[in-house]
Amino acid sequence: MNNSTRSTEKNIISDNIPVWGWVLLMAMLGILWKIIWLANQAFPFNSDEAITGLMARHILQGERPVFFYGQAYMGSLDAFLVAGLFRLLGDSILSIRILQMILYTCTIISTAALGWKLTHRRDVTVISSFLMAIPVVNVTLYTTVSLGGYGEALVLSNAACLCALSMDVDKKGEMPIHRLIILSILLGLITGLGFWSFGLSLVATVPACLYGFLTILKARKKNNWIFSIALIIIFFFIGSFPWWQAGFQSGSSLQISEMFGSAVSIEKDPWIVRTGNHLFNFLFLGLPAIFGLRPPWEIRWLGLPLLPFILVIWGGAFWFFGKLLKTMEAGERQKWYLILASVGFLAAGFIFTAFGLDPSGRYFLPLAVPFSLIFARTVVSLPVKKTIQFALVAILVVYAGVGTIQSALKNPPGITTQFDSVTWINHQYDEKLIEFLKDKGEVFGYSNYWVTYPLAYKSREEILYSPSLPYHNDLRYTSRDNRLPEYTRQVERASRTAYITTFNPPLDMALKTGFSRLGVNWREETIGDYHIYFDLSRPVHPSELIGELTPIPPSQ
Repeated sequence: MNNSTRSTEKNIISDNIPVWGWVLLMAMLGILWKIIWLANQAFPFNSDEAITGLMARHILQGERPVFFYGQAYMGSLDAFLVAGLFRLLGDSILSIRILQMILYTCTIISTAALGWKLTHRRDVTVISSFLMAIPVVNVTLYTTVSLGGYGEALVLSNAACLCALSMDVDKKGEMPIHRLIILSILLGLITGLGFWSFGLSLVATVPACLYGFLTILKARKKNNWIFSIALIIIFFFIGSFPWWQAGFQSGSSLQISEMFGSAVSIEKDPWIVRTGNHLFNFLFLGLPAIFGLRPPWEIRWLGLPLLPFILVIWGGAFWFFGKLLKTMEAGERQKWYLILASVGFLAAGFIFTAFGLDPSGRYFLPLAVPFSLIFARTVVSLPVKKTIQFALVAILVVYAGVGTIQSALKNPPGITTQFDSVTWINHQYDEKLIEFLKDKGEVFGYSNYWVTYPLAYKSREEILYSPSLPYHNDLRYTSRDNRLPEYTRQVERASRTAYITTFNPPLDMALKTGFSRLGVNWREETIGDYHIYFDLSRPVHPSELIGELTPIPPSQ
């Protein structure tokens, strides 16, 4: 930015409180915001989160999983961290979510640090952290409920960018060699750890490494740049060692394919058609979730009276930032290119890989940080009064809060990770279901993915059901639902089995037809959203019902 432009910009945040005091206040505000919704039980405890808890429990029992159960692309770092918190605070759902609160607090603080590194302005630092403290519902959801690595991805992404931005060289291309070595080691280690724990972090860590490489090359006359780049690469492999070790043991082709979305890919269209569909998802479903216009699990507009203003504010912010970028000093502009590159990497990854099939909002989580930074930098540069600048920030924060409140009040489903309504199970009846199953001696049986693992976790694995039943109404089923095969083996050896269904009339009809064909007697009970088939006259396994459980063709 030229000197004349910079001189007209004044900090809009009071300097009566030190900048670190403001950031601490924002972090505390973010913690309080999450506590409010946790206290109101706004987040249902779903199966993916239950698997994280089960993994952590098994880690404390001596297991050492490399990946999230049933996957080969998301590492077990989150489960190991949860296990540590279980050791300190006890094995509970609250402990799982306290870890996510800790991680997100680190994200708020590191976002503030990025604001300072980018601009050395207290107002950008504070405003960006304020926007992260009270974020849109999409961010609140995926940084409170554990899905295996989203919280870690945000923290590691910010840390990698901070390392890259700290590789400053003066006009002579000089940097203390010990500082360069330390930052190179940290950048490589963080990138490797992120690569193993969740590949989503690559949208920020890859641009950070590229930025670091370019910065190191600028210092080549005074520093051993080859040695520094070698350090980044070496420590990348050290940080991602579990990923490579698993690949050497069982082959890395599955890990690579799943990292690029094969695990969620069900598309049969030509590549160009798939890419067009992904672009549509990004623009018309993804962006509304990013800006909090809709909850990530359904198409429902939030904060309708404010929504048009939000569109105008964000559109104006991006337009003005584009103009602002041209007037920045070369040094600051280059730093912002790192932030913008992470946005571009995420958009490209979503549009050109199979992950573009899922526009729910979780894969857009890394955009929260760059968008907060961009808006903060833009609003403090607007040639308007402070009151207007404050009002623009306040509107975004109020809108995010209103959207979260609206989402939480509609419970069920609550603030949920599930974007298919057939999985919106009211888990408030879980304890009553567990009590019923224990009382009837039905501790083994069959159900669907969204029932079995919360049931296992909450019963401390006294009640084990195999996720061998479909949850889709067309009776589609994937063996990937069977994340813990040992549960299924125990069920198959059991002397009696029960069946539990949810929201699935075709499945209920299929089970009754199958039981009748086999000459099996049974009883039924309904508890909340759960329908239980129990007291079967003999054990029945799904393989005996293969005719009734055949998927229903789309035309029917």
